[in-house]
Parts: sequence; structure tokens; C-alpha cells
Amino acid sequence: MTKKSTISVLTLILSGGLLFAQASGRAGNPGETILQSYERNFVRASLSTKVNVLFDAGNDEEAGEFYGQLCELALRFVLDNAALFHDDPDMINITVTAIRGIGRYSFYSATELAWQVFLRFPDNVIRYEILEVLPELDLQSLTAKINDFILEQNRRYVPGMPVETELLLPLIAILGLHGDVSCYPVLFASSILYSGVLQEEAINTFYKIDGDVLDFCIGVIIGSTPEEKLAAFNLALNWEWIPEDERGGLAETALEVALSVPGDRRAEILELSEASLKIIEEEGWVRALPQVLKYYNQSVFVFRADPLLFKPLINAINCLGKLKSADAAQVLILHLGLYNSRCSELQKEELDVVLAMIHALGQLAYKASYDVLNYASLLPYPEQIIAAARDAAAKLDW
Repeated sequence: MTKKSTISVLTLILSGGLLFAQASGRAGNPGETILQSYERNFVRASLSTKVNVLFDAGNDEEAGEFYGQLCELALRFVLDNAALFHDDPDMINITVTAIRGIGRYSFYSATELAWQVFLRFPDNVIRYEILEVLPELDLQSLTAKINDFILEQNRRYVPGMPVETELLLPLIAILGLHGDVSCYPVLFASSILYSGVLQEEAINTFYKIDGDVLDFCIGVIIGSTPEEKLAAFNLALNWEWIPEDERGGLAETALEVALSVPGDRRAEILELSEASLKIIEEEGWVRALPQVLKYYNQSVFVFRADPLLFKPLINAINCLGKLKSADAAQVLILHLGLYNSRCSELQKEELDVVLAMIHALGQLAYKASYDVLNYASLLPYPEQIIAAARDAAAKLDW
């Protein structure tokens, strides 16, 4: 064999051996598993070449059997050295590659590690990669931790401290995949604190979770601040699956709660009172008549103290007109009679109240209303009221 031929053969042998070593990721140690070979190579590699070991392993035809474990090792390395290299480009590359690897093979046992990396590294490149793969991991084990992260951001937001709002949107959306009723409080709080897309995502995610929406919202209505009570009321009403026969009951509860607020704080709860009254009126929820009558009486007292505050009273009268009850009719008959006796003294706001009472009595159509309606049509009221009294009298059931 010539010298040239000998060199060619040696070159071929050496090249083949090198290619085999690179393809398998093994250094030739007998008895080693594939994973052990790659682990050893990863540990020995410099910071700048560790990512190459991960790339080589990911391309191994048997990667599905070991790659998740190798990426778990890489994430442990990342966490152990975060203090020194948290902003190093090579460390970021290692982290991103390992995160993609555990997501690629849904390596559940690395879920907690991935979350620790999320908390430890402020780099959003890394954090966004983790958010991308979380749906492929054991999300249920992270529900409480995600809740805590969002809750902490909410706490910071209230006094105006910096908040990582760009992370809240994907985190809230993730809760919609495997979240449970433990997510309700943090999602509800987020729906109040934020606006726009973030608020919309919090509400949509809240509805996606399989739980008793009404029960949660009623609990908030009973035990929280006026702002939270109103938000919970609207959240329950806008729920796609709320049974039709539950709307009136929800409004009844909300009005009962609003009525229990002391008089000096009643203005804080007025919006909830009006919103619940409107639903009771729409549903014709007769069961709430005691609450509506109580609200009516409170509104009469407020109106007498300040006639400019006549709208709550008119809303209460309109609601009574939709509740088919003799008790509602009797209250309106009595009060219309009192106004009739003072016909010539009434101010504009009082005339508006009289007109609302006449319309309500016409809707209730109880024949006991005839005398007071007929009398109103004979008094020197404005023509609009006289015509309304005649029309209401004509609607009565005989």
C-alpha cells in the first residue's frame, strides 16, 4: 500500500469515528446510556457550547426517550447559576432551548422547574418562551402559583407600583385551560382593576372555568365593597348560562343587600339598587315585592327631603307597575290619592311622580284603582296627566 493510500484510509476511519461520536452524543464510555453520555457532554461543555449539546441531543433519533430529562438537567444548571449569568446571552440561549425541549415532549416533571425559571429570570424572551410551553405541561400543579403571581401584580397595581401587565394577559388566558374555582377571586379582581383587553380576558377566562358562577357572585354581592357588589352582579347577569328563572332571584338578593346599607352610605350602593330594580322590573319578579316596596318607601323619604332626587322614586314606581300584585296597587292608590288632594300645589317633579303612578296603575289594571284614577282625570292637572288617568282607567279589569 502506498503512503498516499495509507493516509486516505486513516482519514476515512477517523472521519467515520468522529461522525459517529457527534451523531450519538457519546464519548465512547462503555455501559453509558444515551442520556448519561449527553449529560456528561453538557456538564463538560463551556457555557457557550452547552447549547450545542442540547441541539445535538434534540436531533438524536432516540431523543424522545431522554431529551426531556436532559433539558431538565439544563434548567437546573440555569437556576443554580442564575445569580452569575442571568443576563448572559449564552445562558439565555441554553434556557430557551431547554424550555422548548420540555414543551416539545410535554415533560411534566420539569413543570415546577420551568415556573422557578419564570420567577427567577426577568428577561421577557425567556418568560414568553415559558408561557408558550406551559399549556403542554402540568398546568394543574401550577394553578395556585399562577394565581399568586397575578394576585401580587394586582396588589402592586392598586397603589400605582410597576406591574408586568404584558405577562398578565397570557397568564390569565392559561388559567382558562386548566383552572378551577380557586381562580375565581383573582380573575374577578383583575376584571375590576384593569380595562380593555386585559379586563375582557379576565372576564372570558372567569366564564370558561367550570364552577358555580352564581354562587361565587352572590357571595361577593353579600360580603364585599359597593364597587365589587355591582361588578359581581353584572358578571352574573352577563353569564351566558345563567338560567332565566335565576335572574330575578339574583336581583332580589342584590336589592336586599343594597337595602341593608345604612342611610348615610346609601349613595354608594345606589347604582346596584337601580340595576337590580331594573332586572326585577324586566322579569316581573313578584317574589321581590317586599324589597321593592321597601325601596319605594326609602325613595319617598329621600324625595320629600329633596324633590330633585325624584328618579329613584320613579324607577321604583315603574317597577311596581310590572309586579302583578294587589299590594303594589294599594300602595300606589294610597299615594296617588294624597297627591290628588294637593293637586294645585304640586311642583314639576311631583307631577312627574303622579304621571308615573298613573301609568303603573294602568299596567296593574286592578279595578280598585278606578276611583282615584277617575278623580285625577277631573282635577286641574296638566292635560298629559288627565289623558293618562283616563287611559289607565279604561285599562282596568272588571
